[in-house]
Amino acid sequence: MFLTVLTYIAIGLLAILAIFYLGLEVRFYRALGRVREGFADPEPLPKVSILIAARNESEGIRETLDSVLSQDYEGEWEVWVADDRSTDDTPKILAEYEAKFERLHVLTIDSIPEGVSPKKQALSKLIDACNGEILCLTDADCIVQPSWIKYLVKEFEPGIELVAGHSYIPTDSKSPFIICMQAVETLIYRIAGTAGLAMHLPLTSTGNNLAYRKSFFQSVNGFTGVIKIQSGDDDLLMQKLAADRPWAMRYCITPSTFVTTSGKETLKALWEQRKRWASKTIYYTPKIVFVLSMVFLFLTMLCITAVFSIFSFKIFVATLVAFLCKSVGDMVLIIRGLKIFKQEHLLKWCIPVEFIHAPFTVLAVLFGLFGRFKWK
Repeated sequence: MFLTVLTYIAIGLLAILAIFYLGLEVRFYRALGRVREGFADPEPLPKVSILIAARNESEGIRETLDSVLSQDYEGEWEVWVADDRSTDDTPKILAEYEAKFERLHVLTIDSIPEGVSPKKQALSKLIDACNGEILCLTDADCIVQPSWIKYLVKEFEPGIELVAGHSYIPTDSKSPFIICMQAVETLIYRIAGTAGLAMHLPLTSTGNNLAYRKSFFQSVNGFTGVIKIQSGDDDLLMQKLAADRPWAMRYCITPSTFVTTSGKETLKALWEQRKRWASKTIYYTPKIVFVLSMVFLFLTMLCITAVFSIFSFKIFVATLVAFLCKSVGDMVLIIRGLKIFKQEHLLKWCIPVEFIHAPFTVLAVLFGLFGRFKWK
């Protein structure tokens, strides 16, 4: 009797959570249909500051600097890089570029206060030092396109304070399995972020392609209140805006603004990154925490019932139906996202990701919230 009751409770919970998940995907799908490119044409053009926080990035920072210094923006713009206690050749490379390019400025950070997020401190110092009205952020291992600034600025229509840009992991026929899987997973996050902003439900963004008004950053007192949280220099700032003006941000889908980033080449590095990402979600607004918690509970319940399927045929059938519904919903949503972001070649990797998405996400969240993670 007890096992029968437990079986029906498990199936009931799985059904309720699956309905919520599929309902959210329907809303995402409809929201993606409303996404458009920006058409702001300010006169005069605003001054822009490109900000990069770098720590031990000698391996790829030359390519990053070459890309950001090749902008075709017709307004005033400058580049600021924070050298955050680097112990490799990063300072030498930055000094070389600073001597060569007048618009490049280097800010050296020798120490950080105990308990303070290194990247948030670096960005705060850069924002204090720069002169731009609009701040465009990327990472020291990313590549931006020549029209990156030009088209990000077009997103700042009246009332828009923050623009989340798109970044992706490039792949080809010779890319390792782990890179291709990350490319799909990253795209899923970007699709959710795009749809969320279109619904005025800001779920996520990325610090390697992000832009906001300096006046907005100052109006919310920057990272005050979240500066001790190691991760979240992007999402947590967005959540400050979401608290009272969720309509004041948008996602940029203009291909000229897409940024390429490198995937993690080892499972250990990937695991640490995903735990770090998960660790910040409890600091989101209550509405966002509720939505993400429901998604997490569905994925958790799916994993639990999958384990108990070996003891109950009814649970097995319920789990199979829930997994198939999730997979179909995910695929429909992803296909629309692939078209928006011009990454149709990733379609073949979407099914393999479905089989690891739930357990990997659940474990990353649990270890991110209750465990420890490493930061560079």
